[in-house]
Amino acid sequence: MKAQIQANYEERLARYVTLIQGTEPPGLVPKLAVYRELLRQHHMHGDRLWKIEPVLHPLIFAVETDLYLATARLLEEPRRAEGSLFAFLDFCMKNQANITWKSGQPPVEVLEKQFNKLESRRNTINAIMGRRDKFFAHLDKRYFKEPARIYVDYPLEADDVIALVNAVIGVIAEHQWKLKESAAISVAEFYTIGVDNMVRNLAAGRRQNFPGQLD
Repeated sequence: MKAQIQANYEERLARYVTLIQGTEPPGLVPKLAVYRELLRQHHMHGDRLWKIEPVLHPLIFAVETDLYLATARLLEEPRRAEGSLFAFLDFCMKNQANITWKSGQPPVEVLEKQFNKLESRRNTINAIMGRRDKFFAHLDKRYFKEPARIYVDYPLEADDVIALVNAVIGVIAEHQWKLKESAAISVAEFYTIGVDNMVRNLAAGRRQNFPGQLD
């Protein structure tokens, strides 16, 4: 039974690593990197960013929504989704004695700390789930009539979302490291540099093709 539980644990963890670090399709790490850099660009340029390229305005909203949905599917209530990270941590706590890390059995307090770290972001989780269930995935009658109301009823701050996503990434990264004392190379910097280069190139193209528009 121990071998079966260990195999189950490692298989589930490998799937999470793909969902977090993967590039085809992009996982949470690349999605977060793109989102953070677009926000940084907007903070740096202000609304002038839309003059550099008007498409960047809806693009930020699209990237934000995609990040919400990718995060939501990992934080679903365990009874609704076997792939929920909460279900994974529950499995780990129940089978702690039959799971082996490089240093031995995972300490219960470490698993509990991971669970509590996610739960401490419960308000953000609930707001993301609310937007997904009432607006993004299913159009609630109330928000069909008043779309802007979703931002009032389920408020979200970018910093809170980023902190939550980093917490999710951190849980999986810790399990990955503790299991074999090795981890996947993060692709975040690659995507961050890519977005920065994209904006620079768009600005250069705007100046060359439409002189004076960015003055």
